[in-house]
Amino acid sequence: MTLHFLLLTSLFLLISDSCEFFTEVSYPRSYPCDVKNKNGSFIAECNSRRLQEVPQTVDKAVTEVDLSDNFITRITNESFQGLQNLTKINLNHIAKSQSGNPAVKKAMTITDGAFLNLKHLRELLLEDNQLQEIPAGLPESLKELSLIQNNIITLTKKNTSGLGNLERLYLGWNCYFACSKKFSIENGAFQNLTKLKVLSLFFNPLHSVPPSLPSSLTELYLSNTHIWKASGEDFKELSNSKVLDLSGNCPRCFNAPVSLGPAKGGASIQIHPLAFQTLTQLRYLNLSSTSLRKVPASWFDNMHNLKVLDLEFNYLMDEIASGEFLTKLPSLEILDLSYNYELKKYPQHINISKNFSKLISLQMLHLRGYGADLRRKDFKPLQHLSNLTTINLGVNFIKQIDFSIFHWFPNLKIVYLSENRISPLVSDTEQHDANGTFFQSHILKRRSADIQFDPHSNFYHNTHPLIKTECSRLGNALDLSLNSIFFIGVNQFKDLENGTVQYRPSRGYGQGFNGRNFSRLSGIKYLDLTNNRLDFDDDAAFSELPLLEVLDLSYNAHYFRIAGVTHRLGFIEHLTNPRVLNLSNNDIFTFTETQLKSAPLGELVFSGNRFDPRWRAREVRSRQIFQKLPNRTRLSIARKNLQKFPGQTFFNFPRDLPDLFLKGNGGNFFRGALGENPPPPRGGGLSGNQRFFLTNSLSTFASSLETLLLSRNRISHLPSDFLSGASSLIHLDLSSNQLKMLNRSTFETKTATKLTILELGSNPFDCTCDFGDFREWMDRNLNVRVPRLTDVICASPGDQEGKSIVSLDLTTCVSDTIAAIFCFLTFSVTISVMLAALAHHWFYWDAWFIYHVCLAKVKGYRSLSTSQTFYDAYVSYDTKDSCHTDWVINELRSPGDEVEDKNVLPGLRERDWDRGLACIDNSMQSITQSKKTIFVLTQKYAKNWNFKTAFYLALQRLMEENMDVIVFILLEPVLQHSQYLRLRQRICKSSILQWPDNPKAEGLFWQSLKNVYQETNETGSFKFDGLDGSY
Repeated sequence: MTLHFLLLTSLFLLISDSCEFFTEVSYPRSYPCDVKNKNGSFIAECNSRRLQEVPQTVDKAVTEVDLSDNFITRITNESFQGLQNLTKINLNHIAKSQSGNPAVKKAMTITDGAFLNLKHLRELLLEDNQLQEIPAGLPESLKELSLIQNNIITLTKKNTSGLGNLERLYLGWNCYFACSKKFSIENGAFQNLTKLKVLSLFFNPLHSVPPSLPSSLTELYLSNTHIWKASGEDFKELSNSKVLDLSGNCPRCFNAPVSLGPAKGGASIQIHPLAFQTLTQLRYLNLSSTSLRKVPASWFDNMHNLKVLDLEFNYLMDEIASGEFLTKLPSLEILDLSYNYELKKYPQHINISKNFSKLISLQMLHLRGYGADLRRKDFKPLQHLSNLTTINLGVNFIKQIDFSIFHWFPNLKIVYLSENRISPLVSDTEQHDANGTFFQSHILKRRSADIQFDPHSNFYHNTHPLIKTECSRLGNALDLSLNSIFFIGVNQFKDLENGTVQYRPSRGYGQGFNGRNFSRLSGIKYLDLTNNRLDFDDDAAFSELPLLEVLDLSYNAHYFRIAGVTHRLGFIEHLTNPRVLNLSNNDIFTFTETQLKSAPLGELVFSGNRFDPRWRAREVRSRQIFQKLPNRTRLSIARKNLQKFPGQTFFNFPRDLPDLFLKGNGGNFFRGALGENPPPPRGGGLSGNQRFFLTNSLSTFASSLETLLLSRNRISHLPSDFLSGASSLIHLDLSSNQLKMLNRSTFETKTATKLTILELGSNPFDCTCDFGDFREWMDRNLNVRVPRLTDVICASPGDQEGKSIVSLDLTTCVSDTIAAIFCFLTFSVTISVMLAALAHHWFYWDAWFIYHVCLAKVKGYRSLSTSQTFYDAYVSYDTKDSCHTDWVINELRSPGDEVEDKNVLPGLRERDWDRGLACIDNSMQSITQSKKTIFVLTQKYAKNWNFKTAFYLALQRLMEENMDVIVFILLEPVLQHSQYLRLRQRICKSSILQWPDNPKAEGLFWQSLKNVYQETNETGSFKFDGLDGSY
């Protein structure tokens, strides 16, 4: 028993130590943040993790931490304790409500000095947190502080004390919408900010230019601050300023991008003629939407370095015609004069001042929304601007334009004519309106577009590029989208024949192409014909464009939906220099050719078409459609409504296919589709398939795969050897599926894995102990990054729901091996204890007897000494029988009570036993330490094992010491057929006493017992040899 107990104790301690070990390494990954190394700086990305406090598990070496978009409402001195290397903290939008309602926000509280110990902190972002004041106790090392979209309405000296090294301060949008208070700035508030370079106070009701601005300022943003007047002294000290934004003060609200309240009486902002005299270093000036009607030339007397001037959304049509101020801007590169028309005054032609010719450095000119047609002579003031690269004439409702105008500009790269009314040429004749006028009948109305709020955006000046970057990189670009050109004649672009342009025509074409339509534009490299109704019935289409690299024919489904119309794609074969061909979203389900052929093609986008009817019908010809594509072609056949992928289709793909994208289809189409030797693509996109079943065959398909995107499917199971052959796989995306369990064997490869990114978010994981197998794989493969572990959460069981898999407590789980060992040990111990108990019950006396017999044979016979006796008589009786026990205690009297000068000491069973000893040991001790052993027998007790044991022990004394100490008192007739009792009655009749039935004979009974006892006390025992005893 002791041995078993020690084994169990050792096993328990071993398991406890193992649990403690696993507990210590339960967070080997960066959690809940993702830590990235960027140019030697460690960045902790903790944004949008539903955090309620700053995590304390961020690595101490982190230099930047992003905690934006969480639910943290309190920052204390302990929040960033230990992160002494921090240089940037992003706490934007962290006071959001957990209810999910963006309108409900809690004010953040920041204790004084919460950031004071961060001696290296340079950038602190606290935007949109409902702060009432600038936090106190900021570190002196701070260079940038952003407090946009809070509730701060005062700026005092106390707020800026200790910020002598601050260079950028952003306080925009603190009091504008539904704010009836004034944003007050104490005189001298910027006195301590001697190094301040950027000050942003836009969208705050200042009503005047802040006083005593620091001379170190290089950028000042005062947009929409209700400033209606700027004096000659307001900017006097800003000699180093390079950027000044005064837009939105006294705004023009008619058709403006954002209406924030017009100026009183429609008055314009009043700027003193000499207000800008000291701004000699100014590079950028924004006076958009200030209701200007005049631009005094004196403003620009000393602005010889001005590069950008924004004057859109004013009333400067007369200034555009006169342009006196333009003579003072020789270095100007970008000029925006869009939307400067007078209300209800719409000129027939654009009237540009001759002074535009003085802008010798001009590169970009924006004249949107002028509202007039364009003639050749109207552009003469611009013809000598050799640096001009971009002309924006969008939204001018131009009906016809002479493209030869643009030959005047040798460096012109972009001509933007989108959203006009340019119509096609018919027989080289321009189409005119029947009434000879057009724009006068067009009445402008207020816009109702829903503009997405961005506190950092410029509300009046669009900073997005006019043309796609990819398009502009290829050469000159012409954008004619959203015009009225419904077909293209041969002479439509006759004046551009010497130009190499990227053409983006208007929508609404309904014509076919025969190889002559763009003959005047043979240098086109990028052609965008999206959202038209093109009819492809001639293999010579686009053959006149030998330099064409990018051809976008997407969203031309009109004729492809008509089964009876000829659908020819043979023109692809005649493209001599194709790099990208986009035929997506055309609902193509039938065409004349059986195979697509092409010169070396970089990418073919064929998504959003309809092969599912033909592949469901098992049409063999349709499966060979991509067989003749050149090798190394990236192929996308996503969103084709495929329910099943034919088994032989992959064999008909190019053998050196680098990337294959099959996302957005609809079915279990990969069961058996990949065969044994499919083509080895480098990247695969299988995202967005509504129902997807993965089999073991995909592992062979992935032998050379580097990227595999399987997100947004309904994958519920991954086979154990899914990636066994994907030794080249780098990026695997399994997010947004129905995975409940992941096993380590799923991600194990035959050779060393190159997997570095594994995305698992938005899966309903079942976080039981079986999930520990995958957790163990994660802990062993720390080189595999699992982005956003906070989104990898459990869906079941109930107590784990909503928790990240990293936060699971696996200490309660035991491995199968340990569980089996523990089960075996406990089973063995249980069986051993049960067998020992049974053996003790059945064979204890035999074993004890045999042991002592063997011991006696080894050591020899030794008589037990009885010279010292403790009891005069030991009484053995049935202690379980209450009547029996009562008779012994109350009736049985010592036969020596009447003997004078005798001290009689009887010993009773159990009453006089030593506590803690075994019953047999107590019986043996009582018998050996008593002169006589009296057995009080009843029929029940005569059958009791306790009687037999005591009798054998008393009989042992007779055998070992030749001393008969046994006395029987029979309360009932018992053992009548016992040979031993009969023999004893004949040999030693006085040792057997029977309780009389007649009460009158009780005296004789007690006298007989007394005689036996007296004889015993005198002689010590009955000694006899054979039948001749002492009796």
